[in-house]
Amino acid sequence: YGTGSSVMMNVGEKPVFSKHGVVSSLAWGMDGKVTYVLEGNINYTGAVITWLCKDLKLIQSPKETEELARQASVEDSTYLIPAFTGLGAPYWESNAKAVLCGMSRTTGKTEVVRAALECIAYQITDIVKAMSEDAGVTVEELRVEGDSGIPIQELRVDGGPTKNQYLMEFQSDIAEKPVLIPKAEELSGIGAAYAAGIGLGIYEKQKLFSRMERQNFLPKMSKEGVEKKYQGWKE
Repeated sequence: YGTGSSVMMNVGEKPVFSKHGVVSSLAWGMDGKVTYVLEGNINYTGAVITWLCKDLKLIQSPKETEELARQASVEDSTYLIPAFTGLGAPYWESNAKAVLCGMSRTTGKTEVVRAALECIAYQITDIVKAMSEDAGVTVEELRVEGDSGIPIQELRVDGGPTKNQYLMEFQSDIAEKPVLIPKAEELSGIGAAYAAGIGLGIYEKQKLFSRMERQNFLPKMSKEGVEKKYQGWKE
């Protein structure tokens, strides 16, 4: 979760070629083996919060968004589609325009802030679902060779917005997956340093990753609630 977001799924030593709007990418080479990922990039995630703060002046600090989202009416059905520069994965609609829809007369500041937070989780869920579809396709359609589908068990996340408890709870609910957050919010950058350290023999891989602590968020929303909210987003 940065200004935008990159969602990656480890697919092992053989590349997977997506039919659902994500790309095949190189993850790393380690111990003489190359590992591949499926990757989906989103243009606006954390930048939506910046938009609330600097352009709309609805908040003075990103920290305010969690409490405001919790104050929003549970009956409100406002959605924000943050296509300020088009839509990235899995839609790839460069000419799409941003939309704020589903408002009622009682829609106010708190509801707009909540919609802005939730659109981050919806976009990431779109990519997770696309990857799930790719993982379920047959070996002949997807892989050069190797085993077939890879089930997505959990989401491991990092970045500044992971401090927002409301966002993390909603992400777990709407994706219907556990969400794991490390103590270090910039773990993407740290991971590159860890990889270099492993390559130089400074770290032992198993010891390094086995002691990494994460906070867990588990899905709590009802199946009916998830389906209603996600269907509203897709519409």
